[in-house]
Amino acid sequence: MTCDLLTVFTRVGGGHKAAALAVAERAREEGMHAESRDIFDLGPRLFGDAYLKWHLETTSRSPKLYGRAYFGSNQRGGAIERMRLTLDRVVFHKLLAEVERIAPRVIVATHHLPLVVLGRARRKGLLHVPVVGVVTDYTAHAVWAERGVDAFCTASALPTWELYMHGVAREKIVRTGIPVRPAFERIARVQDPLPIEPLRVLVTSGGFGVGPLREIVRSCAQVPNVALTVVCGASEELRAQVATDLAGTNANVIGFERDMPARVADAHVVVGKAGGLTVSETLTAGRPMIIVGAVPGNEQHNENFVRNGRAGYACEPHEVGARLAAMRASFEISAMGLRARSLVTHSAASRVIALANSFVSRTRAA
Repeated sequence: MTCDLLTVFTRVGGGHKAAALAVAERAREEGMHAESRDIFDLGPRLFGDAYLKWHLETTSRSPKLYGRAYFGSNQRGGAIERMRLTLDRVVFHKLLAEVERIAPRVIVATHHLPLVVLGRARRKGLLHVPVVGVVTDYTAHAVWAERGVDAFCTASALPTWELYMHGVAREKIVRTGIPVRPAFERIARVQDPLPIEPLRVLVTSGGFGVGPLREIVRSCAQVPNVALTVVCGASEELRAQVATDLAGTNANVIGFERDMPARVADAHVVVGKAGGLTVSETLTAGRPMIIVGAVPGNEQHNENFVRNGRAGYACEPHEVGARLAAMRASFEISAMGLRARSLVTHSAASRVIALANSFVSRTRAA
């Protein structure tokens, strides 16, 4: 069977994978044959493990170090960038062979690493399949601006401007929004003409450790009628540790959740880190967000997007309970949810697919 669309991602954080799978899911709903690949499965395991460990360690334990690395490398050119590009091309060279085997009509990449290999191959005439990059934050680091990529999808004005400043031609940048699963689009709005009782709060653990999670839950202990659900992710060890530490509180602690749209739909407010997909899914669902522990760099910009759009707040873990109480008392949850929906471009996955297919049509016409 011919592959109409291939999405390529990395498992650095869950957002890049979630965006890729959202595009693939929507493509199948539109009758296309779509496949997805994690490029870490196509490179040396040692490199992938080291990359993931560095990312997790710096974002969770040394956020200032991550911020310095993020901002220090946010430019094109120089010896360090040339070394990075050469290393990435060598490490992930098998991606081209996988693309040749699958033979897709178009490729959508939701992380910058695949673009290093694919963009160069497009420039060198080694790849005849159009490549579209999807920036999954409300900012665009210089590493995204890879030459040879046919088009870039962005979510807002800032990443659009940043890509342009990093040398991407304006006509190659399209505001599609960040792709999320269609189920988030269908979540009903929250209405709060009266005090919400109980106030249902979803805590998405993301990069939180046990300490911040405990602080968040305990901050809500003195707030009446608050029902917390804490999603700990795939780590059974973390889930067990958090459940033990939070025993006797009003928190429902669960592990990996396959149906996050249902969890978000059941919540009035979402508390979490400012990952690009967490923010996009929450805003698309029309839920206000309380952001805790944004890491300097892309998460900081994502936090600013939410706060400036008056769709949420940022606070310390021990302040979450007081903020929730104030939100309920001021009857602002419904209005914030409406602003949240208005901030994002809806049907982003379909927009990405339409853009990708436009390049397929051009290739056929040529």
